[in-house]
Amino acid sequence: MGVVVVKIVIEQSVYEVVGKQVLLNLVIRRLFYRFLFQKILCYIIVIKVPSWFIQLILFLIFRSSRITIVGEGNLKRIEKEKQRVIFAFWHGSYTLLLVSLRTKKAVTLVHLSFRGNYIAQLASAFNYHIVRTSGNGRSILELIKKIEEGYLGFIAADGPQGPSCKTKPGTIYIAQRAKAMIVPLTIKAHRGLVLGKRWDKHFIPLPFNKITVFIGRPIEVKPGDSLRAKAMEVNRSLLIST
Repeated sequence: MGVVVVKIVIEQSVYEVVGKQVLLNLVIRRLFYRFLFQKILCYIIVIKVPSWFIQLILFLIFRSSRITIVGEGNLKRIEKEKQRVIFAFWHGSYTLLLVSLRTKKAVTLVHLSFRGNYIAQLASAFNYHIVRTSGNGRSILELIKKIEEGYLGFIAADGPQGPSCKTKPGTIYIAQRAKAMIVPLTIKAHRGLVLGKRWDKHFIPLPFNKITVFIGRPIEVKPGDSLRAKAMEVNRSLLIST
């Protein structure tokens, strides 16, 4: 009887070891699958490859289009005085921004979303330092730090979710904290496609285009200024050329 009990205990122990090993292998395989296929391959296929294709198109638009900058003196004056700058533009024109205005040290705020992944990839390809939004406010602090370090800030005044062409006080708050001037930036193209179903009526330019960049007069934001009043001032300046 004792021999039988020992035999049963040994068999149970073996089954437990084998079962745990099989379970461990399944877990490892599952984790490997999720990491390799869902994190790496999916990212490459869904995000990277389309972004590379769009980059080629944007490069073609940039090389084949005639780009005119109006108000370049405003920008040169700011550079001469070494002032901190935040360019404010409408969310619907960020593709136009990428193909028309090139800077060496630029930082922009990109929404942490699936669509934001594409925007981040494209902006990174055009030498923008990317700050992804966060709910705890760290992204704002990181953006302010970069502007203080001499980066040109680029913020969609009505982004990331609208309403369209309505400047949000957050843009003013960031400029106030960073002690930066707000420069309204409006961009137009003669030919392109409007994505009418999107909230921002996003504009996609076509190759062999005529693109005009309007650089507005810098707007100073003082520590005691009303965020709402300054937002309305930026809004009016952006709508002049819209």
